[in-house]
Amino acid sequence: SLGFTSNIYFWNSREAYGAEISMLKPFLHTWSLSIEEQFYILFPITLYITFKYFKRYLGFYFVTGFIISLILANSLSTSHPSFNFYILPTRGWEFLAGSMLAYFEIIYGWGRHNKNYKLLNSILPSIGLLLIVHSFLFFDDKILHPSFYTLSPIIGTCFIIWFSKKNEITTKILSSKLFVKIGLISYSLYLFHYPVFTFARISNFADDDLLKKILLVLLTILISIISYYFIEQ
Repeated sequence: SLGFTSNIYFWNSREAYGAEISMLKPFLHTWSLSIEEQFYILFPITLYITFKYFKRYLGFYFVTGFIISLILANSLSTSHPSFNFYILPTRGWEFLAGSMLAYFEIIYGWGRHNKNYKLLNSILPSIGLLLIVHSFLFFDDKILHPSFYTLSPIIGTCFIIWFSKKNEITTKILSSKLFVKIGLISYSLYLFHYPVFTFARISNFADDDLLKKILLVLLTILISIISYYFIEQ
């Protein structure tokens, strides 16, 4: 994980994320950290070259990269699902979605700061939240992911980022103290939830015991709060 290669390791190990055996791997979730860091290292280099020598094609660079990566992900979702899940080329479009938002807002003024988007500002954040909730409810380990199906949470997230305004209902909900505090410890929650629940499965600690599962959730939150204040801060 520290070498930003755990995604490659788990792909080579043929670990299917969400499969029963994978739930016993306490560091399986670090695959996504590796992909993030690979993107953050490679993307600025290619962006710099494009900006320096092909500046007029910068928008084309974002859109083309997004389309190629998305089509590749959808194509490999059936033939090479493990490679498709763990490797950067089929995940890059999810990052590039955010890059395009920044580009089109900075260069063309599209998005939340445009005064002509009042109707969109009032509707699209709520639609975005529904798209994200849709993925919570209907995505499982059998769905082809990433693929065209994955557009649901990605577009939903983009709608919220791009069109949220201060007095809009979805923005108010997500800006509430509870959600903000969850957001503050979210990285620690991400890091610690998987090991906690993995070791609980290995030891059969909470099998069919709702109270013990709630205890594990509370334990994860407590560890995350401690981690946030004494490590992150």
